[in-house]
Amino acid sequence: MRLYRFSIAPLFWVLLASIAAAQDSPPPAHLVHDWSNRHVIFAGLTPENLATSVAADPRAWHSWASHARHRFERPEANSETTLEPHPKPDPELDSESDELRFPNHGHHHHHKGLARDWQMPIATLVGPNVFPAKFNFDVNAAPDCANDYVVFPANGFGDTPGSSGPGVRASLIAFNNLYTGPGPSGICPTPLLPASQPSVLFAYNTATITSGMVYLSPTLSLDGNKIAFIESNNGSGNNYTAFHVLTWKAGEGTAWNDAAAPGNCSAGNSCMTTLVLNNTRSDSNSSPFIDYAHDTAYVGDDAGLLHKITPVFNGAPAEVTGGGWPVQLRSAPDLAQSPVYDSVSGRIFLTDGTAGNLYVIDAASGAILKTISITNFTPSDPLVDSTNQTVFVFAPDSSFNLSVSQYDTAGTLLRNIRVSSLAGVIAVYTGAFDNNYFANPSSGLLYFSGAINGFASLCAVGFTGTTMNSSFLGPLTLSTNSMTSVPTPMTEAFNPNLSTAKDRLFLGIDADCAMGSPDGCIESFDISNGFPSGILNSFVISSGGGVPSVGGIVIDNVSSSAQASSIYFEARTNGPKAIKLTQSGLQ
Repeated sequence: MRLYRFSIAPLFWVLLASIAAAQDSPPPAHLVHDWSNRHVIFAGLTPENLATSVAADPRAWHSWASHARHRFERPEANSETTLEPHPKPDPELDSESDELRFPNHGHHHHHKGLARDWQMPIATLVGPNVFPAKFNFDVNAAPDCANDYVVFPANGFGDTPGSSGPGVRASLIAFNNLYTGPGPSGICPTPLLPASQPSVLFAYNTATITSGMVYLSPTLSLDGNKIAFIESNNGSGNNYTAFHVLTWKAGEGTAWNDAAAPGNCSAGNSCMTTLVLNNTRSDSNSSPFIDYAHDTAYVGDDAGLLHKITPVFNGAPAEVTGGGWPVQLRSAPDLAQSPVYDSVSGRIFLTDGTAGNLYVIDAASGAILKTISITNFTPSDPLVDSTNQTVFVFAPDSSFNLSVSQYDTAGTLLRNIRVSSLAGVIAVYTGAFDNNYFANPSSGLLYFSGAINGFASLCAVGFTGTTMNSSFLGPLTLSTNSMTSVPTPMTEAFNPNLSTAKDRLFLGIDADCAMGSPDGCIESFDISNGFPSGILNSFVISSGGGVPSVGGIVIDNVSSSAQASSIYFEARTNGPKAIKLTQSGLQ
């Protein structure tokens, strides 16, 4: 079979030319998965509108590759692609597909014993709303052991700036030869000699000040050669926020505790640029969002400032100052959350953790177009449907109810629904659409979660047209003990190569999710045919019930190759670890 082939590159005419020429050997079609992919989506993509959409915003390519192109595949013999319309069942992919049904607030049925594919030590666990970043070299080819990689923020607190070698902790660590597992099994490093652990691709000490840390989500260039991230110190000593772009080199640094310092930027060497954004305030919650079409980054800080940086990957990063930038949301201290840029409206949406507001900002002028009061607590980062020009925010409302609000991109409220009262830990994170939504919102669901009445719980809401319904589905209870656990951010993955449960939802529970133990876990759900009646699979994290037990989850491929369709996340299990599990069976 042959897919419609498209490739993203910094120069978008390359994409258009590759489509028009229908080349037999097109350039590799890279794909990036990071924290921001789940925050801006494009629905209703077709081969006819794709090129225009991607030229305006390369992020449309992610929505196409993840949720649309399977609808337009056509059979063709002798294809090298791994995306087959009717692949042969793989024993690994189709294992452990039984639903585990939990009575509401009752005792869980027995969870099957599931073993992790691999786990690698990292310096320090960063937090529930922080994600690794995954680079796929070519989604039109078999998973690539050498060139596919995943990079984890690893904090690396306390190491001397510029130090390297044994005993120096890495603040960024990446792995390749990812598609491995116990046994050993998988396709890396070769099908004839599989490995049971990945390889360290690089490990860097990126600190530029004492106590400089990387505890927010990194973002990648479209070609995977550069990584943008924030260094801050979380209020330790003199507050500090810096924006870095790292050009990495394979083989520099060997482990979480044997890090290299970035090179001197000469030809053939690694390089890290440093742009100091604030010398008096840290950045507690804001990860950088990249507008790839204009090579521009947006990021907030604890002074209530939204910064604009351009260029990012195609030159020396510089902050835009003057003409309304940086944008002052409200007077410091104000914990700005992660911004989300919408290319259609030309607006930035972000919330703050101090006032509980949603801000609508003009990306050109920096003017605050609207300030919307949502809650007395911390709302989620926004979720933007760029096609339908709608914005969603999830929050504990001022009466402690789990709530979801839908706005248009002008900031007009379209719908607000309130579920039940939250208790215990009332943190609420961004929800996720199912695969059906990407084809037609009225046939899809938006999933969200919270500790309803103290129990970690899953809910969903449907749509009439593009507007949320006033009623919701659920809650489905995910934990055993009241007041002790909270669901962490969720990630959806549609995998047409799975024989069952093709559309799956993944989330973490920080404690008390299995058999009454204090441990956390990863849980998956079959959302292929509507709201699930139970938990599909669960992977226990031996964390001792600490908070947080698990960070944000990213996915990689939809391949039928062994160990090559996976999820990646950080967790505390006998020390902080970077962990990979298969999408099917969580094993």
